[in-house]
Amino acid sequence: MRHGYIFMKLFSDKYQSLIVCLIFSAVLFFIPSAVRAVEGQGNASTRQFSFAEALLTEGDYYRAITEFKRFVFFFPQDALVEKSTFRIAESYYKAKRWAEAVEAFSAFSTKYPQSLMTANALYFKGLAEKELKRYQDALLTFQEIIRAKSKDYADKAIYQTALVLIEMGEWQRSMQTFSLIPQGSPLSSSAHIISSGLERMDDIPQKSPAIAGTLASILPGAGHFYTERYRDALVAFLLNGAFIWGAVELFQHDNPVAGGIVTFFEIGWYVGNIYSAVNSAHQYNRRAKEEFIQRLKVMNAISFSHDPRTSANQIIFSLRF
Repeated sequence: MRHGYIFMKLFSDKYQSLIVCLIFSAVLFFIPSAVRAVEGQGNASTRQFSFAEALLTEGDYYRAITEFKRFVFFFPQDALVEKSTFRIAESYYKAKRWAEAVEAFSAFSTKYPQSLMTANALYFKGLAEKELKRYQDALLTFQEIIRAKSKDYADKAIYQTALVLIEMGEWQRSMQTFSLIPQGSPLSSSAHIISSGLERMDDIPQKSPAIAGTLASILPGAGHFYTERYRDALVAFLLNGAFIWGAVELFQHDNPVAGGIVTFFEIGWYVGNIYSAVNSAHQYNRRAKEEFIQRLKVMNAISFSHDPRTSANQIIFSLRF
Protein backbone atom coordinates (compact mmCIF):
# COMPACT_ATOMS: atom_id res chain seq x y z
CA MET A 1 0.00 0.00 0.00
CA ARG A 2 2.80 2.34 0.83
CA HIS A 3 4.41 1.74 -2.56
CA GLY A 4 1.08 2.43 -4.30
CA TYR A 5 0.67 5.69 -2.40
CA ILE A 6 4.16 6.78 -3.35
CA PHE A 7 3.45 5.95 -7.00
CA MET A 8 0.19 7.92 -7.01
CA LYS A 9 1.91 10.84 -5.31
CA LEU A 10 4.65 10.90 -7.95
CA PHE A 11 2.03 10.59 -10.69
CA SER A 12 0.00 13.46 -9.26
CA ASP A 13 3.05 15.71 -8.83
CA LYS A 14 4.09 14.98 -12.37
CA TYR A 15 0.75 16.07 -13.85
CA GLN A 16 0.57 19.09 -11.60
CA SER A 17 3.92 20.18 -12.96
CA LEU A 18 2.70 19.55 -16.48
CA ILE A 19 -0.45 21.59 -15.93
CA VAL A 20 1.57 24.43 -14.44
CA CYS A 21 3.90 24.33 -17.44
CA LEU A 22 0.95 24.43 -19.86
CA ILE A 23 -0.64 27.37 -18.09
CA PHE A 24 2.66 29.24 -18.03
CA SER A 25 3.17 28.57 -21.74
CA ALA A 26 -0.33 29.79 -22.54
CA VAL A 27 0.29 33.00 -20.60
CA LEU A 28 3.56 33.55 -22.45
CA PHE A 29 1.77 33.02 -25.76
CA PHE A 30 -1.43 35.04 -25.28
CA ILE A 31 -0.07 38.10 -23.44
CA PRO A 32 2.23 39.23 -26.28
CA SER A 33 -0.59 38.59 -28.74
CA ALA A 34 -2.95 40.75 -26.70
CA VAL A 35 -0.32 43.45 -26.38
CA ARG A 36 0.30 43.35 -30.13
CA ALA A 37 -3.46 43.57 -30.76
CA VAL A 38 -3.77 46.63 -28.52
CA GLU A 39 -0.69 48.19 -30.07
CA GLY A 40 -2.06 47.43 -33.52
CA GLN A 41 -5.35 49.13 -32.71
CA GLY A 42 -3.46 52.13 -31.34
CA ASN A 43 -1.35 52.36 -34.49
CA ALA A 44 -4.46 52.02 -36.65
CA SER A 45 -6.26 54.84 -34.84
CA THR A 46 -3.19 57.06 -35.03
CA ARG A 47 -2.82 56.40 -38.76
CA GLN A 48 -6.52 57.04 -39.35
CA PHE A 49 -6.47 60.34 -37.49
CA SER A 50 -3.24 61.46 -39.15
CA PHE A 51 -4.67 60.67 -42.58
CA ALA A 52 -7.80 62.72 -41.85
CA GLU A 53 -5.67 65.61 -40.56
CA ALA A 54 -3.57 65.51 -43.72
CA LEU A 55 -6.70 65.75 -45.88
CA LEU A 56 -7.90 68.76 -43.88
CA THR A 57 -4.52 70.47 -44.17
CA GLU A 58 -4.47 69.87 -47.93
CA GLY A 59 -7.93 71.43 -48.28
CA ASP A 60 -9.66 68.18 -49.24
CA TYR A 61 -12.49 68.98 -46.83
CA TYR A 62 -15.13 66.52 -47.99
CA ARG A 63 -12.83 63.52 -47.74
CA ALA A 64 -11.56 64.83 -44.41
CA ILE A 65 -15.13 64.84 -43.08
CA THR A 66 -15.54 61.22 -44.15
CA GLU A 67 -12.27 60.10 -42.57
CA PHE A 68 -12.91 61.89 -39.27
CA LYS A 69 -16.34 60.29 -39.12
CA ARG A 70 -14.74 56.92 -39.84
CA PHE A 71 -12.34 57.50 -36.95
CA VAL A 72 -15.17 58.31 -34.53
CA PHE A 73 -17.09 55.22 -35.64
CA PHE A 74 -14.24 52.70 -35.38
CA PHE A 75 -12.48 54.15 -32.32
CA PRO A 76 -15.26 55.59 -30.13
CA GLN A 77 -13.19 55.28 -26.94
CA ASP A 78 -10.06 56.92 -28.32
CA ALA A 79 -8.84 60.13 -26.67
CA LEU A 80 -8.86 61.86 -30.08
CA VAL A 81 -12.61 61.42 -30.63
CA GLU A 82 -13.28 64.87 -29.16
CA LYS A 83 -10.80 66.52 -31.50
CA SER A 84 -12.14 64.54 -34.45
CA THR A 85 -15.67 65.72 -33.69
CA PHE A 86 -14.42 69.31 -33.74
CA ARG A 87 -12.53 68.69 -36.99
CA ILE A 88 -15.71 67.45 -38.67
CA ALA A 89 -17.41 70.76 -37.89
CA GLU A 90 -14.31 72.71 -38.90
CA SER A 91 -14.17 70.88 -42.23
CA TYR A 92 -17.80 71.75 -42.92
CA TYR A 93 -17.00 75.39 -42.17
CA LYS A 94 -13.94 75.51 -44.43
CA ALA A 95 -15.93 73.80 -47.19
CA LYS A 96 -18.44 76.70 -46.84
CA ARG A 97 -21.27 74.35 -45.97
CA TRP A 98 -22.54 76.84 -43.46
CA ALA A 99 -25.73 75.10 -42.34
CA GLU A 100 -23.94 71.80 -41.71
CA ALA A 101 -21.16 73.68 -39.89
CA VAL A 102 -23.66 75.35 -37.55
CA GLU A 103 -25.25 72.01 -36.77
CA ALA A 104 -21.91 70.26 -36.23
CA PHE A 105 -20.50 72.98 -33.97
CA SER A 106 -23.72 73.01 -31.96
CA ALA A 107 -23.49 69.23 -31.53
CA PHE A 108 -19.86 69.53 -30.40
CA SER A 109 -20.66 72.22 -27.82
CA THR A 110 -23.52 70.12 -26.46
CA LYS A 111 -21.46 66.96 -26.25
CA TYR A 112 -18.31 68.58 -24.84
CA PRO A 113 -19.44 71.64 -22.83
CA GLN A 114 -16.23 71.66 -20.77
CA SER A 115 -13.88 71.23 -23.73
CA LEU A 116 -11.01 73.65 -24.25
CA MET A 117 -12.28 73.97 -27.83
CA THR A 118 -15.82 75.04 -26.89
CA ALA A 119 -15.13 78.77 -27.33
CA ASN A 120 -13.49 78.00 -30.67
CA ALA A 121 -16.55 76.00 -31.73
CA LEU A 122 -18.94 78.77 -30.69
CA TYR A 123 -16.91 81.37 -32.55
CA PHE A 124 -16.94 79.50 -35.85
CA LYS A 125 -20.62 78.69 -35.35
CA GLY A 126 -21.29 82.43 -35.07
CA LEU A 127 -19.31 83.10 -38.25
CA ALA A 128 -21.29 80.45 -40.11
CA GLU A 129 -24.57 81.96 -38.88
CA LYS A 130 -23.35 85.33 -40.10
CA GLU A 131 -22.67 83.85 -43.54
CA LEU A 132 -26.21 82.45 -43.55
CA LYS A 133 -27.47 85.97 -42.67
CA ARG A 134 -28.97 84.59 -39.49
CA TYR A 135 -27.86 87.74 -37.74
CA GLN A 136 -29.86 87.38 -34.53
CA ASP A 137 -28.53 83.84 -34.02
CA ALA A 138 -24.99 85.06 -34.66
CA LEU A 139 -25.39 87.86 -32.11
CA LEU A 140 -26.59 85.37 -29.48
CA THR A 141 -23.65 83.05 -30.19
CA PHE A 142 -21.06 85.81 -29.96
CA GLN A 143 -22.72 87.13 -26.80
CA GLU A 144 -22.32 83.71 -25.23
CA ILE A 145 -18.56 83.90 -25.86
CA ILE A 146 -18.38 87.42 -24.45
CA ARG A 147 -20.25 86.41 -21.29
CA ALA A 148 -17.85 83.50 -20.79
CA LYS A 149 -14.94 86.00 -20.95
CA SER A 150 -12.91 83.70 -23.15
CA LYS A 151 -9.29 84.80 -23.14
CA ASP A 152 -8.73 83.96 -26.81
CA TYR A 153 -12.14 84.76 -28.27
CA ALA A 154 -13.86 87.51 -26.27
CA ASP A 155 -12.33 90.37 -28.31
CA LYS A 156 -12.99 88.53 -31.57
CA ALA A 157 -16.60 87.98 -30.56
CA ILE A 158 -17.02 91.71 -29.82
CA TYR A 159 -15.45 92.56 -33.18
CA GLN A 160 -17.72 90.17 -35.07
CA THR A 161 -20.76 91.44 -33.16
CA ALA A 162 -19.97 94.94 -34.43
CA LEU A 163 -19.64 93.62 -38.00
CA VAL A 164 -22.99 91.84 -37.74
CA LEU A 165 -24.59 95.09 -36.56
CA ILE A 166 -23.13 96.82 -39.63
CA GLU A 167 -24.77 94.19 -41.84
CA MET A 168 -28.04 94.92 -40.03
CA GLY A 169 -27.65 98.66 -40.70
CA GLU A 170 -27.31 99.58 -37.03
CA TRP A 171 -24.36 101.94 -37.34
CA GLN A 172 -24.58 103.54 -33.89
CA ARG A 173 -24.74 100.21 -32.05
CA SER A 174 -21.86 98.97 -34.16
CA MET A 175 -19.67 101.93 -33.17
CA GLN A 176 -20.56 101.46 -29.51
CA THR A 177 -19.64 97.78 -29.77
CA PHE A 178 -16.29 98.52 -31.43
CA SER A 179 -15.48 100.84 -28.50
CA LEU A 180 -15.68 97.84 -26.13
CA ILE A 181 -12.55 96.29 -27.60
CA PRO A 182 -9.60 96.93 -25.21
CA GLN A 183 -6.78 99.18 -26.41
CA GLY A 184 -4.20 96.44 -26.06
CA SER A 185 -6.10 94.03 -28.30
CA PRO A 186 -4.69 93.27 -31.79
CA LEU A 187 -8.14 94.21 -33.07
CA SER A 188 -8.29 97.65 -31.48
CA SER A 189 -6.63 99.47 -34.40
CA SER A 190 -8.96 97.89 -36.95
CA ALA A 191 -11.99 98.58 -34.76
CA HIS A 192 -11.00 102.26 -34.44
CA ILE A 193 -10.55 102.68 -38.19
CA ILE A 194 -13.89 101.10 -39.07
CA SER A 195 -15.66 102.99 -36.28
CA SER A 196 -14.17 106.27 -37.50
CA GLY A 197 -15.37 105.43 -41.00
CA LEU A 198 -18.89 104.78 -39.75
CA GLU A 199 -18.94 108.27 -38.27
CA ARG A 200 -18.68 109.58 -41.84
CA MET A 201 -21.80 107.71 -42.98
CA ASP A 202 -23.76 110.96 -43.04
CA ASP A 203 -21.28 112.39 -45.55
CA ILE A 204 -22.11 109.74 -48.16
CA PRO A 205 -23.87 111.31 -51.19
CA GLN A 206 -27.58 110.50 -51.08
CA LYS A 207 -30.50 110.88 -53.46
CA SER A 208 -33.77 112.27 -52.16
CA PRO A 209 -36.74 109.95 -52.85
CA ALA A 210 -39.03 113.00 -52.73
CA ILE A 211 -37.07 114.81 -55.44
CA ALA A 212 -36.91 111.65 -57.56
CA GLY A 213 -40.68 111.23 -57.36
CA THR A 214 -41.35 114.89 -58.13
CA LEU A 215 -39.10 114.88 -61.19
CA ALA A 216 -40.73 111.66 -62.43
CA SER A 217 -44.18 113.20 -62.09
CA ILE A 218 -43.12 116.29 -64.07
CA LEU A 219 -41.31 114.39 -66.81
CA PRO A 220 -41.36 110.58 -66.97
CA GLY A 221 -37.79 109.29 -66.81
CA ALA A 222 -36.41 112.39 -65.10
CA GLY A 223 -36.51 110.71 -61.68
CA HIS A 224 -34.49 107.76 -62.95
CA PHE A 225 -32.02 110.13 -64.59
CA TYR A 226 -31.62 111.87 -61.21
CA THR A 227 -30.78 108.53 -59.52
CA GLU A 228 -28.25 107.77 -62.31
CA ARG A 229 -30.27 104.96 -63.84
CA TYR A 230 -29.96 106.28 -67.35
CA ARG A 231 -31.21 103.24 -69.25
CA ASP A 232 -34.38 103.07 -67.14
CA ALA A 233 -34.79 106.81 -67.66
CA LEU A 234 -34.74 106.36 -71.43
CA VAL A 235 -37.20 103.46 -71.32
CA ALA A 236 -39.62 105.37 -69.04
CA PHE A 237 -39.46 108.47 -71.26
CA LEU A 238 -40.03 106.60 -74.53
CA LEU A 239 -42.73 104.30 -73.17
CA ASN A 240 -44.77 107.04 -71.52
CA GLY A 241 -44.19 109.35 -74.48
CA ALA A 242 -45.47 106.70 -76.89
CA PHE A 243 -48.64 106.09 -74.87
CA ILE A 244 -49.33 109.82 -74.47
CA TRP A 245 -48.78 110.44 -78.18
CA GLY A 246 -51.02 107.49 -79.08
CA ALA A 247 -53.81 108.67 -76.78
CA VAL A 248 -53.67 112.22 -78.19
CA GLU A 249 -53.77 110.92 -81.77
CA LEU A 250 -56.77 108.73 -81.04
CA PHE A 251 -58.72 111.55 -79.44
CA GLN A 252 -57.87 113.92 -82.29
CA HIS A 253 -59.17 111.36 -84.80
CA ASP A 254 -62.50 111.04 -82.99
CA ASN A 255 -61.76 107.62 -81.51
CA PRO A 256 -62.50 108.25 -77.81
CA VAL A 257 -63.00 104.60 -76.86
CA ALA A 258 -59.55 103.52 -78.02
CA GLY A 259 -58.12 106.76 -76.67
CA GLY A 260 -59.65 106.06 -73.29
CA ILE A 261 -58.18 102.53 -73.23
CA VAL A 262 -54.71 103.82 -74.10
CA THR A 263 -55.06 106.58 -71.50
CA PHE A 264 -56.03 104.00 -68.88
CA PHE A 265 -52.86 102.02 -69.55
CA GLU A 266 -50.76 105.19 -69.66
CA ILE A 267 -51.96 106.18 -66.20
CA GLY A 268 -50.60 102.85 -64.95
CA TRP A 269 -47.23 103.40 -66.65
CA TYR A 270 -47.10 106.99 -65.38
CA VAL A 271 -47.75 106.01 -61.74
CA GLY A 272 -45.32 103.11 -62.08
CA ASN A 273 -42.68 105.51 -63.37
CA ILE A 274 -43.07 107.65 -60.21
CA TYR A 275 -43.00 104.66 -57.87
CA SER A 276 -39.95 103.22 -59.64
CA ALA A 277 -38.09 106.55 -59.41
CA VAL A 278 -38.70 106.76 -55.65
CA ASN A 279 -37.58 103.16 -55.23
CA SER A 280 -34.49 103.89 -57.32
CA ALA A 281 -33.50 106.64 -54.89
CA HIS A 282 -33.76 104.23 -51.94
CA GLN A 283 -31.71 101.63 -53.82
CA TYR A 284 -29.09 104.25 -54.68
CA ASN A 285 -28.74 105.25 -51.03
CA ARG A 286 -28.55 101.66 -49.83
CA ARG A 287 -25.99 100.76 -52.49
CA ALA A 288 -23.87 103.81 -51.63
CA LYS A 289 -23.75 102.76 -47.97
CA GLU A 290 -22.93 99.16 -48.84
CA GLU A 291 -20.10 100.22 -51.15
CA PHE A 292 -18.74 102.58 -48.51
CA ILE A 293 -18.74 99.82 -45.88
CA GLN A 294 -17.19 97.37 -48.33
CA ARG A 295 -14.37 99.83 -48.99
CA LEU A 296 -13.81 100.11 -45.25
CA LYS A 297 -13.56 96.33 -44.99
CA VAL A 298 -11.20 96.06 -47.96
CA MET A 299 -8.95 98.86 -46.72
CA ASN A 300 -8.91 97.37 -43.26
CA ALA A 301 -9.07 93.66 -44.00
CA ILE A 302 -8.99 91.26 -41.06
CA SER A 303 -9.41 87.53 -41.29
CA PHE A 304 -9.25 84.74 -38.77
CA SER A 305 -7.93 81.25 -39.34
CA HIS A 306 -7.36 78.04 -37.41
CA ASP A 307 -4.25 75.97 -38.18
CA PRO A 308 -5.21 72.28 -37.83
CA ARG A 309 -1.56 71.20 -37.60
CA THR A 310 -0.78 73.28 -34.53
CA SER A 311 -4.32 73.93 -33.26
CA ALA A 312 -3.34 77.61 -33.19
CA ASN A 313 -5.72 80.48 -33.93
CA GLN A 314 -4.37 83.26 -36.13
CA ILE A 315 -5.41 86.85 -36.85
CA ILE A 316 -4.42 88.13 -40.28
CA PHE A 317 -4.49 91.92 -40.52
CA SER A 318 -3.83 94.08 -43.58
CA LEU A 319 -4.20 97.82 -44.01
CA ARG A 320 -4.32 99.38 -47.49
CA PHE A 321 -3.69 102.97 -48.41
